Amino acid sequence: MYYKIAIYFFIGLFSIGVKAAGGVAGQDKQPNVLFIMIDDLRVELGAYGGEHVLSPNIDMLAAQGTRFANAYVSVPVCGASRASLFTGMRATPDRFKNYYTSVEKDAPEATTIFEQFKDNGYHTAAYGKIFHQVQDTAGKSWTAKKAWNWRRHTQNRDYQLPENIAEYKKTKSGPSTESFDGPDDVYFGGKLASKAITVMSDLAASEQPFFLALGFTKPHLPFNAPKKYWDLYDAQQFELAENSLPEGAPKQAYHQFGELRSYSDTPKAPRPVGEDQARRLIHGYHAAVSYTDAQVGKVLKQLDALGLTENTIVILMGDHGYALGEHGLWCKHSTFDVATKTPLIIRAPNMPANQTVEGLVEFIDIFPTLTELAGFDSPAQAVGISLAPQLSDSSLPARAAVFPRYHSAEAIHTDQYTLTQWFGANGRVRAQMLYDNKNDPDETRNLANLPEYREVLAGLSAQLSAYLKARK
Repeated sequence: MYYKIAIYFFIGLFSIGVKAAGGVAGQDKQPNVLFIMIDDLRVELGAYGGEHVLSPNIDMLAAQGTRFANAYVSVPVCGASRASLFTGMRATPDRFKNYYTSVEKDAPEATTIFEQFKDNGYHTAAYGKIFHQVQDTAGKSWTAKKAWNWRRHTQNRDYQLPENIAEYKKTKSGPSTESFDGPDDVYFGGKLASKAITVMSDLAASEQPFFLALGFTKPHLPFNAPKKYWDLYDAQQFELAENSLPEGAPKQAYHQFGELRSYSDTPKAPRPVGEDQARRLIHGYHAAVSYTDAQVGKVLKQLDALGLTENTIVILMGDHGYALGEHGLWCKHSTFDVATKTPLIIRAPNMPANQTVEGLVEFIDIFPTLTELAGFDSPAQAVGISLAPQLSDSSLPARAAVFPRYHSAEAIHTDQYTLTQWFGANGRVRAQMLYDNKNDPDETRNLANLPEYREVLAGLSAQLSAYLKARK
C-alpha cells in the first residue's frame, strides 16, 4: 500500500466533466443513488486488508468501484457525524456536538443532501437509521415526508432470546451480545434488506430517478446476529488489544465507554472489561459485520436483477469507527484513528473499477461529490470538496489535512502526523497528544512532550489554529 501527499489547491486544477446535463459523464439520464450507511463500522474489512473478516459482498463492491483508504469523520459519534455529513457542514463547539444531535435544532435553515436531490427531481426515501433522530428533517428530506424504521413494541435492542427480552423489559438493559439460531429477517437488518428489495422494485418501475438511503444498525451494540454468522468465527482466533493508553497520553484521552457499560453484563466504571467478555464482544462485532454484509449483498443483487446497476451510484460507508479495546477503550468518542476513520466505498457509472484513493478525505466531501455526479450544484453551506476527480483518477491528490473533533478536543490529521489539542474555556490548550502516522500507525507513543518534536508540534498547532479561526 502506498501513500500520496494531498494538497488542497491541486483540486481546482482537475475536472472530469461530470456536471453536464445527465450527471455522470456518458449517461443519458440522471443516475440513481443507493446510499448505504452502516453503524459503527471499523476500517476492518476484507477490502481494507482484514483477511480474517468475512465481508464478501462489501469487498465485491469495492472491487467494482473505488475504495477510499483514509476517510475521516467530523465527529466520532452517531448523531453529530451524520448531521455534518448530510448537511455538508463542519461540526463546531456549538453545532453537531453529540449523539442526539438534530439538524432541525442545530442548523434549521440547512438544506440536507436528500432535500437537494428531491428539489432536483429525485424521489428520496429513507429506510432504517439514516439520521440518528430518525425523523429529523423528514418533512423536507423525504418524498414521503417520513423515514421508515422498524422497532419492536416490546424493546428496542432487538433481542430474540426470551431471557434477554425479559431482562430488558425488567431493567431496560440487557446483554451486550446475542447469538440466536434463526433466519436473517428475525433481526432488524434482515427486515430492512427485505423492505429495501420490495421498495427497489417499485422505484424501478418509475421514470423518476431515486435517492434511496438505507441505514443498517449492526454492528452497533448490542452485537446481535443469527448464530450462523457467529459460527463463521472462533472467539479464540482474535488477538486482544493491549489494554492501556498510549505512552505519555493525557488523561483527557481516556473515557469510561459509558455506552458499553449500559449493558447488564459489563462491569461498572472504572472496572475494566474482562477477557471473556472482551473476546465475546470482538467475536460478536465480527459476526454482526458479516451479518450486515450478507444483507448488503441481497440489496446489491436486487439492484442487478432490476437492471439498475449501470445507472446507479452506490456509496457505502460507516458513520464513524469503533474501538474494540485499543488504547484500553471501547466504542467511539475519541480522536484516536480507530474512532475517526471509517470505510468509504463509491461505485459510480462509467468510473474505473478496483482502485484505491490513498489521499485524505472528509465526510463533508460526500455532499458535493454526489451532487456533481448527478449534474447539479450543492448549496453554499456544503463546504467540502468533490471527490469526482479522484473517482476518475485515483492518483490525483485529495486533502492536505482533515480535522476531526470531539467535545473540547480538536484534531488535525495529516499524512505524517496527528495532533489533538484539548482547549479550556479560556481558549488555551489544556492537553495535547501527537502521533507519527507512518512510523507509529497504532498511536502507541505520544510525542507532544518530546523536545525533538517541538518544531513539528509548533507547525501543526499553527495549522490547527488557523483552521479553527477560519472554520464556519
